[in-house]
Amino acid sequence: MRIRTGHFAGVLIAMAGSALFANDRPNVLMIAIDDLRPMLGCYGDPRAVTPNIDALAEEGMLFERAYCQYSKCGPSRLSLMTGLKPETVGVYGHGDRDVARFRSGDRNVVTVAEWLKNHGYETRSFGKIDHDGWSQLRDWSEPPSPGREGEMLEIVDEADPSAPSKIAERWDCPVMQSPDVPDDRLFAGRMTNEVIAEFEKREDERPFFYAVGFRRPHLPFVAPKRYFDLHEPDGSWLPRNPEPPGGVPPVSWFSSDGYVGGAKKIGILIPVRPNRQQAILLNGYEMRSYEGVRNLGIIEKADQLKLQQAYAACVSYVDAQIGRLLEALKKSGKRENTIVLLWSDHGWHLGELSVWGKMTNYETGTHVPLIIDAPGKPSGRTASLAGLIDLYPTLCDLTGLEKPPHLEGASLLPVLDDPDATVRDRVRSHYVRYNGKFTGDSIRTDRYRYQLWKNSEGEVESEELYDLVEDPLEQSNLVKRDPDKTMEHRLMLEAGD
Repeated sequence: MRIRTGHFAGVLIAMAGSALFANDRPNVLMIAIDDLRPMLGCYGDPRAVTPNIDALAEEGMLFERAYCQYSKCGPSRLSLMTGLKPETVGVYGHGDRDVARFRSGDRNVVTVAEWLKNHGYETRSFGKIDHDGWSQLRDWSEPPSPGREGEMLEIVDEADPSAPSKIAERWDCPVMQSPDVPDDRLFAGRMTNEVIAEFEKREDERPFFYAVGFRRPHLPFVAPKRYFDLHEPDGSWLPRNPEPPGGVPPVSWFSSDGYVGGAKKIGILIPVRPNRQQAILLNGYEMRSYEGVRNLGIIEKADQLKLQQAYAACVSYVDAQIGRLLEALKKSGKRENTIVLLWSDHGWHLGELSVWGKMTNYETGTHVPLIIDAPGKPSGRTASLAGLIDLYPTLCDLTGLEKPPHLEGASLLPVLDDPDATVRDRVRSHYVRYNGKFTGDSIRTDRYRYQLWKNSEGEVESEELYDLVEDPLEQSNLVKRDPDKTMEHRLMLEAGD
């Protein structure tokens, strides 16, 4: 166990129990990675080539069991940045009106960025932190720098790879590309250059909160060719649980409900209540809606391996940029007094349970990487349960700030001090399908995952319980076989956090 010491460690000793002066507070570098499951070497995934994130994990605290509160980009990030449960926020999709309605309400909600800004921090946003179009100028000391409109759909012109990248049409965008181009031909490289330049020229005496959001491995899977060349997928990469659990209705695992309109454009009907076979053949339409992958039917194994390679290549590409970022932070002289926080907004299925994408309450859909490297705190690994909703109060504690009264998460500071400590006995995730026709809630406890889906009339559509020690692939629903354990978890879900 290593403790990184520095100026901040001395400040903590000298000023324990009192508020820190603004200029003595630690900096914060928050790294967000879109759609990243824990497909990292530090999480034991043999497919991963991620030396820089692995090195960060060696320096900080790696949370082995961290989970999102909503398995979709916008609602998950809104929950994290506000410190509120998705059910409290009430935004379950990517509609701008829902966000505007939430923000116009009398909620007295301050985001973590605005809270730090109000307490003397220079706050900056690069790439994707809030969902695209949802940033608030009041949160940031300078206007956010998310890239071009539609930057998520960045591709390279295959007819002229030397030209600047371009933004593809959403419904005519290739699912993957491996152009032989330098790293900064694509957005992640250019954004990293921008942040490094800020480190090099920065003269502001205020502590900084730099939020840096990498867009890959979100679809489309586009990365320079050299990162594809790092990976040679074989049959061992294919999911061991390609089928949904038997007897469980599609409402629990069918993730295509948000793409009804897009599918309809090409004559594919996505029903509200598909049967099992229909749901399997249509599942993962987020990915199927891109060019180069079949939009209906079983995806061939050879194509699955290409998709796996492309996803892994994007992860390696982002990892390389994070290495550059951390090296620049070190050269700036600020590394020892900077909290480095790395997270993803949700998990991502690579064919598990027939799903390609996020948008489930299963382990693969909700499990996220989380690494916190804080000055004066020991390095290590912890099995303590954590939620993304816990990051706001944790940052408050690490920066010596009081917590705003609206927060609904729990600070992870006790776990950062002692990896054997716990701050919660369950982590809750929420999901809404078909504009409120179905609502799913799930809790992850020390050993089990429990899910309950209801329709808009309050009737139970699906109830599931999985023993993740005996059944980590979530294939055997224990609801009928273990009614006592099921009732225990149902009561825990109903009791809230």
